[in-house]
Amino acid sequence: MSIIGGMVLAAGLSERMEGEIPKQLLPVGELTLAGLAVRHAEASRLDRIVVVTGHRSAEVAAGVAGGRAETVENPDFRQGNMTSFRVGAQILADCDAVVVLLADMPGVTSDMIDRLVDEWEEATPWAAVSSYHGQLAHPLLFSRDALAAAAEAEGAKGVWRFLQKADPDRLRRVPFDRAVPLDVNTAADYELAAGEFPASG
Repeated sequence: MSIIGGMVLAAGLSERMEGEIPKQLLPVGELTLAGLAVRHAEASRLDRIVVVTGHRSAEVAAGVAGGRAETVENPDFRQGNMTSFRVGAQILADCDAVVVLLADMPGVTSDMIDRLVDEWEEATPWAAVSSYHGQLAHPLLFSRDALAAAAEAEGAKGVWRFLQKADPDRLRRVPFDRAVPLDVNTAADYELAAGEFPASG
């Protein structure tokens, strides 16, 4: 039986976000932005979930605590997001496949994650990418071999450049009949996210 891991990237400096609070720690409902993304992962069929932290690591870890996810700190997070990807890939290297998620995309639900799990169980693709009316975005899925190869990529957007260069016959597109989930990068994005996931009561 396959073991499918989940990697949640939550280490960045959130340099485009105004204010002193990094976006991973912004409140969304009763959780932080990172905490909400992790709860969606925990509600999915992923067998193991690793959250890679970096900037204000202890606070981010506290914001995602209480579930089945484990956290690991990337001490080199200032050197770019590929350093966090490599940390997660190393921790999850024994998994048959890994779904890669972003802490600033709270609209990626457990059902969407499970769609990628279904794709793996049905077809065991080398790699898979979510497609929203033809626009490619997270979440992503990597087989063990693809994950190891992607971890060798360098620079900003290294994973995406890796996928763009991949043999298209090995890259499976998983269609979703909706717009790309909100990627929270600015204060305006955060206002939209807070409205989409209000506090209960």
